[in-house]
Amino acid sequence: MLFSYRALLNNKIKKGNIEADSVSAVVEHLRNRNYFPIEVKEKKSAGQITVFNSIFDRITFTDIVDFTRQIAIMLNAGLTLVDSLEILKKQVTKESLKKIIISIDGEIKGGNSFSDALKKHSQYFSNLYISLVKSGEASGKLGDITLKLADNLEKEREFKGKLKGALIYPVIVVVGMLGVMFVMVTFVVPKLLNLYKDFNIELPVTTQILIVISGFTSKFWPLIIGGIFGLVTLFKQYMRTRNGKLSVDAFMLKLPYLGSVLKMSLLVDSTRTLSILINSGVSILERRRHFSAYFRSDDNGWRENRTS
Repeated sequence: MLFSYRALLNNKIKKGNIEADSVSAVVEHLRNRNYFPIEVKEKKSAGQITVFNSIFDRITFTDIVDFTRQIAIMLNAGLTLVDSLEILKKQVTKESLKKIIISIDGEIKGGNSFSDALKKHSQYFSNLYISLVKSGEASGKLGDITLKLADNLEKEREFKGKLKGALIYPVIVVVGMLGVMFVMVTFVVPKLLNLYKDFNIELPVTTQILIVISGFTSKFWPLIIGGIFGLVTLFKQYMRTRNGKLSVDAFMLKLPYLGSVLKMSLLVDSTRTLSILINSGVSILERRRHFSAYFRSDDNGWRENRTS
């Protein structure tokens, strides 16, 4: 983080900027250089606007994968966990991720374990992730387990990328078709209705239904759009609940083609997880406990529904 400071040196006020992890680190640095700190505060840049942070500075799955890979490499190179985190704090440029690394580093220096520090950020690290780290700490094989965990996360990222790539084209086509249909019924069809008024014939039932729908949408299209946004918002709120995740995921598993893809994805994830546990030397009872924690994850409602 970037801090601005005002300090006394030889009875003169000096101003400047300094990159550091915290205010106390800046104060310590200034005192080591015989400065007397007067004021130290974090300097907000234009890129730290809250709206832009929520969009561009949020932590993604890729950030967690890269974090795990870097930790695994440094641990297997012989560095301690604290040294690894210190290096990452200096290398990471994304502020949101840097704050998490600083928090984890502070927890570890305060006497907590790595797994306990990760539990403070359970929205980014899954139950399985934390359970594997905990077993690595207990067995003394944290470097090996994080290396295998990084491999597993990279394969999962690759699989998700292929899955999204396969589904994005049909989704774009369907959304485009619905958008064109809405525009046609709302704005184009009403202009053609005047032609039908001059005909002294009885129109087919389907045409009459189309006319009624077009008349309704042309008069109330702002309410329709608002209603769609409202339903989407309510659906997102419902998906944040446990029952919402379970019911929606259970429905998705029953879909003709998508359900099969999701079941195959579950099988792949489960097999990879079991492979990590076996290769890490975890006992059968420990394997069962970690595997249960994996399926109980609130982030994977359809996994729990699958095991129930």
